[in-house]
Parts: sequence; C-alpha cells; structure tokens
Amino acid sequence: MADDTVWDYVQDYFLGDISRNAFWQLAKFKYPTHQIRFHTLKALSCPKFERRELLKGQRRKK
Repeated sequence: MADDTVWDYVQDYFLGDISRNAFWQLAKFKYPTHQIRFHTLKALSCPKFERRELLKGQRRKK
C-alpha cells in the first residue's frame, strides 16, 4: 500500500518523468516501509490480535 506521495513517484517513473534510480532514492529515504507480507495460509494463522488503542482526538467508529 502506498500513500499519495509514493504513488505520485510511481506514476512519475512509469511516465518517464523520473529515472528508476531517482524513484528509489525518493522511496527509500523519505518513505521507508515496514510492511509484512504473508504468502501462505499457515503464515496467516500466526498473527494474533493483541489489543487496540485509541489515540487522543480519535473517535471510535460505530
């Protein structure tokens, strides 16, 4: 999943507006990701919900 800024970088690369190297420089240093991918059903069974926390100023969705 990418936010709008990262998606803009992707579009710029595919349109030829920036080079592959420029794309990776922008993506690596400004927007590091810590995403985890699960590729098997066995892997999907491993994570367990532990808790949730409401941050100050957020409302619960009903």
